Amino acid sequence: MIRRHPADYAKYGQYIPQILANPDYVGENPADGSIEYVKDFQINGEYVKVAVRLSGGGTLYARSLYVLNPNRVHNFIQKGTLKKV
Repeated sequence: MIRRHPADYAKYGQYIPQILANPDYVGENPADGSIEYVKDFQINGEYVKVAVRLSGGGTLYARSLYVLNPNRVHNFIQKGTLKKV
C-alpha cells in the first residue's frame, strides 16, 4: 500500500479506519473478489478507495489505498458496481 501509492497513503492513510467504518460507497471487484470501500472526501473533492481482501487463513486485511478518478467513480455508480451506503 505504502510502496505502490506513497503520496495517496501519506495523505489518506490515517483515515483507513474511518473509510472502513463509514464508507460512502461499497463494491466488489469481480477480478479478484476484493471488497472496495470508497470515501468521498468533500474537502479535497477526491474519492479514496481502500480494497480489502480475505487471506488464505481467513483474515480480512486492507490491501490497497489510492485516489480514484472521479469520472471512473461516477461510471461505477451508474453501472451499479459501487453502491451508495
